[in-house]
Amino acid sequence: MLCLPAISSCSFCNGPAQYYCKACKRRLCSEHIRISNTIYHCSNCDSEGSDSKCLTCGFSTTLLRHEPTHTCEWCKSTDVEDGLLYHQQLPHLIFSSFNELNKKLSEVWDLTQQYLQVVKSVYEMRKARIMLFGSVEDEITLLRGKISTFIDQLVKFENDTFSMVDDKLKVVGYMRFTNLDNIEKAEEILSLLQSRLELLDTTLGGKFTDIENDFGVVNKKVDFLGFQHRLLNRINDLLPEDKEEHLISIIPRIWLKKNSRFYKKYLLVLTNRNIYFLREKGLFDVKLKSKETLSLSYITNKKLVSRLLSRNMFHFKTRLDSYTLLGRKESIDQFMIYFHIIDNYIDYSIHKSSIIEDLKYYSLTINELKTNIQRNVSHLRAYLLNKRELKRELYWREGQDARFKKLFEQLLAVERKIHKLSESRKYDTRGTRGIDGLLNKLTREHTRLKQQLGDIRRRSDEFDEMWEF
Repeated sequence: MLCLPAISSCSFCNGPAQYYCKACKRRLCSEHIRISNTIYHCSNCDSEGSDSKCLTCGFSTTLLRHEPTHTCEWCKSTDVEDGLLYHQQLPHLIFSSFNELNKKLSEVWDLTQQYLQVVKSVYEMRKARIMLFGSVEDEITLLRGKISTFIDQLVKFENDTFSMVDDKLKVVGYMRFTNLDNIEKAEEILSLLQSRLELLDTTLGGKFTDIENDFGVVNKKVDFLGFQHRLLNRINDLLPEDKEEHLISIIPRIWLKKNSRFYKKYLLVLTNRNIYFLREKGLFDVKLKSKETLSLSYITNKKLVSRLLSRNMFHFKTRLDSYTLLGRKESIDQFMIYFHIIDNYIDYSIHKSSIIEDLKYYSLTINELKTNIQRNVSHLRAYLLNKRELKRELYWREGQDARFKKLFEQLLAVERKIHKLSESRKYDTRGTRGIDGLLNKLTREHTRLKQQLGDIRRRSDEFDEMWEF
């Protein structure tokens, strides 16, 4: 790449440009700026200037503060920078803006943690043989697909943004050559990153709301499963021990009418062989009591009645009795699914059909996003910030990490020795004077190492905050 000339010409004359006006994008020499020590404020248009009369609206201004300021002779703006100093700051500004955008991208991590928590909860219930609410797993699968697609889009957004920034930086030689002609193109990169950040803000806001709503729907059903799970732990001792009988689900708070009797509230336990009808007894110390056991082989027909303005009902009969169930829509709807499992694939559904095993180990590609971000950040750090005057600071930062790791390993070694001596001190019937002295020495060393680690962490955090690493 050709080296650009180190000195730029003033936009008004052939003199060497020393200043840059950020308002009108012109390079200025010392002859085309006005230096003042006073700044005035216009209350009418809320602008600042170096004259007692506002150059924007013509109103009188008031003294704001005394401060050295440079005014552009062309546009009268006070937003004039020392060209060389501003050129040196631009790599940091570009890198910081790109880092800010990547911090936004990393917010999707919280979504994946929510998803994994839901999967973990359902997986624990699956191990307890709660087999109903297959729609929960279907919705989790759809949610997984939506989050994965979203992450893929963010990876593409990251790559497209970096590609645009990288192409523009190549034009200006990654800001390695001090030339004021580069500044306007570098400011275009800052504007590009700002617009991409605003676009990402809008996209993330809408997408997060959409996915959070999906989480709300799934979590309601998962909470209901959790309620069943807690009840299952309570009723486990009430059921007969039978290796061939598998728990499938618990349907709580069901109103049951047998023949022509009045409705009573029951808790139903569903297995692959029987339906158990349990009642809750007691006001304070509530206990469950089994009232009836109905074998599935006795049931002759089943019917679900859906009503628009009242609760759904489920009817089934045996040769001697008829039963009517009344309850929440989520509970009543499960009976048809339950009998479908019984009639078709009870053994398969219990042992093989659960997709939650696959969901538990499924990657949402969040690592791909994080790796992609780190790779692009590292690229910019190497090509944008790896200037001679910055190398010393960057090497110092890497040295801090190495020193922290070494001291941390020493700290762990000291802690192991302290633990080993403390254990031997408990069971050693001989004198412990020597052990006490060694323990005191190790404790002082432990305190010193912790203090050093704290100092390194503090200085590293200050450096990272300044450079926004």
